[in-house]
Amino acid sequence: MNERNIPILTATTFFLLAVVVVIQFIPQSMPAETNDVVVEKTSDGYQLNLQAVLELAEMDSGNGTVEYRGFNFTGPQLLYIFARGVVMLELNETGKIHVGEYSGPEDPYGFMDTVTLTRSEYTDMAERTYTWMDANGRSPNHVGIYVEGSPDITPSLARKIFRQVLVEYRRTGTLPEVVSA
Repeated sequence: MNERNIPILTATTFFLLAVVVVIQFIPQSMPAETNDVVVEKTSDGYQLNLQAVLELAEMDSGNGTVEYRGFNFTGPQLLYIFARGVVMLELNETGKIHVGEYSGPEDPYGFMDTVTLTRSEYTDMAERTYTWMDANGRSPNHVGIYVEGSPDITPSLARKIFRQVLVEYRRTGTLPEVVSA
C-alpha cells in the first residue's frame, strides 16, 4: 500500500462511517407513527386515537350522527369523544379513547345560548362530562360551569364547545385560552 493512499482511505472511511450514522438516525427524526389515524370497532363500541378525534371534530356539523371512515358516531358518542379528547390534550395523554354506546339525555335543558369559557373551565366541564357519561351510560341533561350562579348549558352546546376547542387545537397545535360558542 502506498503512503499517499492512506489519507484518501482514511477520509473515505470517515465519510462512509458518517453516512451510516446519518442513515441510522433518519427514521428517528421523522414524525412518529402515532399520528396515523386509528379507528376500530370493538365488541362494546369503538377505539379512536387523538388524530381520529381531531379529524372527527372537523367533520362534525352538530346535526346528529357523523359517518367517519365507515363508522357512524351518534351525538352522545361525539359528546363523549370530544370531551375525552379535550382532557387528553390538556393532560398530554396519548393512547386511544374507548367509546361505548351512549343514549341521549333523558330531559335535556340549559339556560345559555352562548357562552365564553376559560381553558380551566372548559377542561373541567369536559372531564366531568365524560366521567358522568361513563358512570351513567348516557348524555347528561345539562352541563354546569363551576362558577357560582352560572346557568347550565345543554349537551349540544357542550359538544359544540368541545368541538371548537379541538378544531382550534388542530389548527394551532395548542388549546385555546378562551373559547366562545
